[in-house]
Amino acid sequence: MRGSMPDDARASAVVTMPVAPSAIARALPTTGISHASLMTTQQALEQIADAAVGSLTVMTPFLNRDGLSLVLELFRRTPAPLRRLIIRRVGSAHTTVLAGRKDLIAADVSVLDYTLPAEVGFETFHAKVVLADQNIAYVGSANMTVYARYSMELGLMTENRAAKVIASVVRAVERIATPVDLR
Repeated sequence: MRGSMPDDARASAVVTMPVAPSAIARALPTTGISHASLMTTQQALEQIADAAVGSLTVMTPFLNRDGLSLVLELFRRTPAPLRRLIIRRVGSAHTTVLAGRKDLIAADVSVLDYTLPAEVGFETFHAKVVLADQNIAYVGSANMTVYARYSMELGLMTENRAAKVIASVVRAVERIATPVDLR
């Protein structure tokens, strides 16, 4: 499957820098002025949460306790009434969700698990997406684990038609994923 950046789409480069001192942080200024337009991952995620009107969806295969705190903060700050967290059963995300179920219930977040049996193993995902309605999306390498502060993460925040295409993929995942019982 292939997509292209539609004419009215806008994209911003989004980065999480490793903790200082960072070799990449020292090298970036030597590449030219364009590095100055980088947006931090935190800024991008907050902007998306604030922009959501109808729904905010966070799709992450990796989640730990600190990452759940970040995700909950995004859900608490959004005015959107529909709040979805998509995880996968493989790894620690499912355990983290169950441990944080009271906070997720209090924030009115529904949790979906995209881990489906397949002929060999499971059908699941590795994508990291934060989506406001179908208008603004972050897609990139940033996991909701927070402790990965020694890794440089890179992604794109996109709007308009490109975000709508990303939203169609996320909505398809929502249709096939299994609800996680938080009770």
